[in-house]
Amino acid sequence: MLYLDGKKLEEILSAKDAVNAVKEAFSLYYQGKVTQPQRQVLTIKGNWWGIMPSYTDFSVVVKIVNVINENKNRGLPSVQGIVILMSPDTGEPLAVIDGTILTAIRTASASVLSTELSYGNRIPTLGIIGAGLEAYYHAKIASEYLSISRILITARKSHIELAKKIGADAVDLQTLLKESDVIFSTTSSKEPVVLGKFLKEDFHVSSIGAHTPDAREIDDETIAKAKTYIVDSLQAVSSESGDYIQPQRKGLIKNVIEIGKIITENIKIERPSIFKTVGISAQDNLTAYYAYKLSQTFSK
Repeated sequence: MLYLDGKKLEEILSAKDAVNAVKEAFSLYYQGKVTQPQRQVLTIKGNWWGIMPSYTDFSVVVKIVNVINENKNRGLPSVQGIVILMSPDTGEPLAVIDGTILTAIRTASASVLSTELSYGNRIPTLGIIGAGLEAYYHAKIASEYLSISRILITARKSHIELAKKIGADAVDLQTLLKESDVIFSTTSSKEPVVLGKFLKEDFHVSSIGAHTPDAREIDDETIAKAKTYIVDSLQAVSSESGDYIQPQRKGLIKNVIEIGKIITENIKIERPSIFKTVGISAQDNLTAYYAYKLSQTFSK
């Protein structure tokens, strides 16, 4: 049985492989070829925990993941997790994988994929809101996969340090919103940080936060402007994300479509566009399986 830590995952999973993994995951999910029971969500000591099982004809995966916001004060990533990959044929454990890094990679890859589908590969200005692990991996995978002229980054703190690390410009939130063509929102905020009054007429936003019904990353004005509202799973966002639940009740959301349908049916996206992802087990399953298969190649 393999153990793949974060360093090994980075070595074997290129940005192209990671994006291809989530692309296949969304396609298989839409076609009903991934079985993923609804995740079990727990609140432990006030923090969000999720248990996410899934299986395909070739892989069984269970991920245990949590979001511990106080970890920022401990010098630890807010998201912690572990992934177990097993054979559906023999029942053997095949790999134990660092779920913190795998989650960061597959989430960033989904944002990058949504950008490719809606905006293309050439991005004049990419804005990243947040300065944690997800922000770093969003910048890393986007820079490796897309052609980006300029990256802006903002956060409540630590964004100046991250900007230096990734070669970005540290700016205030209003500047980022006004100047960015594509925005990745990677925060733990419960109040909107993507504000429609500052955005360009044409934009694409990928929001990975606000994964509880009472939390928002995107304000109503942004959602009202969007011509296409893309989701990873309609079932998941309908039960988990305030960025979908609240504006849907107000009748603000137009043209909702799952990203798997866009991929499978080769649908052209009309902008401005939003991609709302709370993360689905299929992403973990295919990314873990890709990493496992690639590790076999690397070991030869």
